[in-house]
Amino acid sequence: MGVTFGPGFMVLENGDEIIWVTPHSGPALETPTSRDQNSDTVASLCWLKAGGKYILSTMPRKRALGIDFNRDPPPLKKSLEYYPLFMKDIYPEKLAGYREKYAWCASDSRDHAKRLKIYNDFWSALRGKGKTVVFLHTKFTRLKNFPSIMDIIAYEDYGFSRDILAPIIRNINRKYSGFLHSISENYKHAIILQEKRISRRIAEIYGSFDTSTSKVEYKTNLMGDLRIIRKYADKRRVGALKKQFNSINFMLAVKSALKNAGTPKVTIESIFRGSHARSQAKVVSRRRNVISIELNGFLNQWYPHHASDMVLDIVNAIRPMTKITQYFTD
Repeated sequence: MGVTFGPGFMVLENGDEIIWVTPHSGPALETPTSRDQNSDTVASLCWLKAGGKYILSTMPRKRALGIDFNRDPPPLKKSLEYYPLFMKDIYPEKLAGYREKYAWCASDSRDHAKRLKIYNDFWSALRGKGKTVVFLHTKFTRLKNFPSIMDIIAYEDYGFSRDILAPIIRNINRKYSGFLHSISENYKHAIILQEKRISRRIAEIYGSFDTSTSKVEYKTNLMGDLRIIRKYADKRRVGALKKQFNSINFMLAVKSALKNAGTPKVTIESIFRGSHARSQAKVVSRRRNVISIELNGFLNQWYPHHASDMVLDIVNAIRPMTKITQYFTD
């Protein structure tokens, strides 16, 4: 067993069959949700149980304060241009667009070069004999992600087709159906608490709970919550929310939706498609099986061993398989 510490990340090694990666496992600076909550806990348990190489970020994903290893390197000119915008936190739509594409911004050319080296070293650490690469992220415990408690990204162009993964995920849901049923109510309570925190945070920042004045990130996530409310909540609660959009009606609608929504389950690309990391997935997938798993903050914190067992069952099911897509060549 070996441990290597480097700028921005560390590597744990105990074999070379599987490579585990948590690109967002660094500290949460400024906001508590700016990291993948406890993805490192579940990934380390997977590594301890199955061996392999585990590569984890040890730096924040904030663009001005760290590196998001799950995005592409920015051009130098754009990196320098956006640094003061991120430091002043202005033009939220522009910043959101930048975060969708690029991994950092830099104060000067030397800063940019340092971050580029750390970024390249992180991805170079994935080199090795491992034939299976597993990226682990964490999705928020909030309504917009329900009923998914774990979402599997297939990278169909570079990994597996959804048709191959579908029977595997059906078997996982069947095997863990009793466990998923037993945690359902607590999971829903955790969602309610998180939605209450978010609604209060929006009102605190903007003076009222209003989607028209809130930042693009809050607005986008609220639209996802409303999609689930329209799907599951009682019509009376939906109508009241349409008539008067406030935090009280919103929380009543959240509770109504969760009451009617059934139990959580493992899903395939119900929330994420892996679009942010397709270029990295393309490179990593050469002659390898690659998959990404979006864990859940509630599951990570309350049931990390169950979460790691579920991940291992999925990974062990795909390891013997051959991808139906052609391997990429340099």
